[in-house]
Amino acid sequence: MPAFEIGMLGLGIELLGIVLWHGMSRCPHCGKRGEGRSWVYRKMYCSRCGHVLPFDDGPLSEAETPPDQRQRFRLKRSRARLISVLGLAGLAFVVGSALAVHLMMPSFRTEDELWAVMETIWAVRDICVYVGLAGMALWGIAWILTRRWLRCPGCGQGLAVLWQGRGQICWCGRCGAAQVFEDELEYEKT
Repeated sequence: MPAFEIGMLGLGIELLGIVLWHGMSRCPHCGKRGEGRSWVYRKMYCSRCGHVLPFDDGPLSEAETPPDQRQRFRLKRSRARLISVLGLAGLAFVVGSALAVHLMMPSFRTEDELWAVMETIWAVRDICVYVGLAGMALWGIAWILTRRWLRCPGCGQGLAVLWQGRGQICWCGRCGAAQVFEDELEYEKT
């Protein structure tokens, strides 16, 4: 049992570090919270304004390419919408199945009532488990499609933001390239 408790303590400390980083670190140019989380120095860009994030241990003499002179890559918004729908459907399936199991489980007082409940709940439990597994499969498909369709075409590492609205540009956190959805370029022409 002590190994489990030590493992949970380590996991809790790691999650606390992530929460503190997102709450306290800010981009010095636009003020966005939680940018540039890395254990080692590498050149990172803010996803909101596109400027280089300065770190204490990084080189001081690197010149930054202005955001308007960087490459622009087009992504398809229809793919981002499909990924959003798959993720939300998976969430609905998982939460719905968990709620169904919780709400349909009747209370019992004696051992005979417990076995009567167990006999009637098997079919409902199996259906809820399959629905929950289908929801997890939808999450997996959405994650795979996100890694395939919304990856930065410039460096192949950064991901585009699904909820990017009209008039907003998302910058790759790795290479600093602008990631614009295809309907955004039509929006700029008008």
